[in-house]
Amino acid sequence: MIRSTQPATLSQILAADPVAETQAAIVGTLKSLLPGVSIVSHPGKVDLSELVAKTLVQAPGVGVGWTRIRPTALPDASYSAAVEWAAYIVAEPALVDGKRVEKERIGFAIGGQLLKILADVGVSCWGRAGVTPVQLDTAELKPLFTVRDQAKGTVYYAVTWTQAIVDIGAGVFPAATGTADVDAGAIDYAAGASIRDMAPWLPAEVVDDA
Repeated sequence: MIRSTQPATLSQILAADPVAETQAAIVGTLKSLLPGVSIVSHPGKVDLSELVAKTLVQAPGVGVGWTRIRPTALPDASYSAAVEWAAYIVAEPALVDGKRVEKERIGFAIGGQLLKILADVGVSCWGRAGVTPVQLDTAELKPLFTVRDQAKGTVYYAVTWTQAIVDIGAGVFPAATGTADVDAGAIDYAAGASIRDMAPWLPAEVVDDA
């Protein structure tokens, strides 16, 4: 049985959307792991110079957003989304332990630490069910700054990666749970409806109990 999309109010759509909550979880996790670095939510692909001018990202800082979301599906045909995340790094020269450190080194160090965090499966699912480990072959650190930006004393880097959020929608296969009967070599289900739901998906032979 193929399930069709059901009507949903704006309130229901917002409640069912996991992307915003995942973004907030990423921001919260990075705040705890990068003390002294400003971590904020980023609205998307905008001019980074504008972000700095509007003090949305204080250097040294990271703005976390996403650049693209693509639908994908698991083997059970449930709807999932592959999210392309972006962490924009803003860096300026600073005193660290009483010594001046150049902006490029600060930006590169923050970016390298972000890549290390993404490689840590115990951390990079951001404490959320339904978020899969980062696809490490998609993770990268790259510079974004121009000569003009560098001359102004600010440099920008970006760490990007792809991560799937699964089970956003129900799958097409039945989700009934049975109990194994080892002696009988069978699986028992409490409700007959469960068997009827599974019947279209299983090769079966009808046997007369008599």
